[in-house]
Amino acid sequence: MPYPDLPKEKSYSWFNILLIIICISMFGYSIYFFTYPEQNHKLIERLGLSTLLSRSSTKVNENTSTSSQQLQGQASAVQTVQSPIVSTTEPTVDEQPIVELPALVESDPEVLLSMQEFSQPELMNNRMLQNGIINSTVVFIDNFSRGDFIASFSPLLPPILPFVIDTKAGQTFVSKKSYQRYDNYANYIDSLDSEKFVEAYQTYKPLIDESYSEIARPGSEFHDVLNNAIDVALSVPVIKQPISLHSPSVMYLFDDPSLEALNDAQKLMLRFGPDNLTKIQNKLKEIQAVLNKPAVETSEFTE
Repeated sequence: MPYPDLPKEKSYSWFNILLIIICISMFGYSIYFFTYPEQNHKLIERLGLSTLLSRSSTKVNENTSTSSQQLQGQASAVQTVQSPIVSTTEPTVDEQPIVELPALVESDPEVLLSMQEFSQPELMNNRMLQNGIINSTVVFIDNFSRGDFIASFSPLLPPILPFVIDTKAGQTFVSKKSYQRYDNYANYIDSLDSEKFVEAYQTYKPLIDESYSEIARPGSEFHDVLNNAIDVALSVPVIKQPISLHSPSVMYLFDDPSLEALNDAQKLMLRFGPDNLTKIQNKLKEIQAVLNKPAVETSEFTE
């Protein structure tokens, strides 16, 4: 035969035609899917692909769920690692600033400046000691606590006006004008801010203790000495009626034996008069209460 391959060529042509038809159909279905998405599920059911696609979707969902769980697990692990860092952090306690004190011999300017924070020095009209304040005050209080009065160590200078008496019917009395000499002293002490005064006392306590160590009796502490001095001042009776005197010599003595039996420190307080003495005693009670207030214990942080 001249053309032995002709039948095979004919068979191959039919196959090409079938392949073209399938491609055209798939192309048409694709256009249909995108053009009418709401009809996709109906067509899928007609073609019998529902089961196959549902299995595929389930597998994809399982993979997605597994990935999500893994991410959540990793996030939890990160939180678990980080959480102890936060939970073990403890609050810090604010530390009180350390005050640098001057040397005892150089402390007068700073002490005078600090007095303006808890009192009204202008009330004293320059009757306040300016030099050796801590040393003089410590010696004065130590002597006062034992009933002694040494004017040369007083932190407050004596009044300028002299002691005044009144005479009536041949009898001698302490004049009210004599009491008035101490008005500014009493007003100054009454002006003290008890809380700030004790704060200043605690601030300068190292210098006070240093000064007291030079005169201290064995086993004594200045804190106790200060309390004893306040007790001496508080023990002085407030006499509102005129106080009668007699003068067997140059010195005046009290007619009342109980008053004459008072020690020198107590007699000094009587010179202030009843009104001024009441002011001073009330302020000293207030200061002593603050001075002996129990220290607040610092709370401990517990886990």
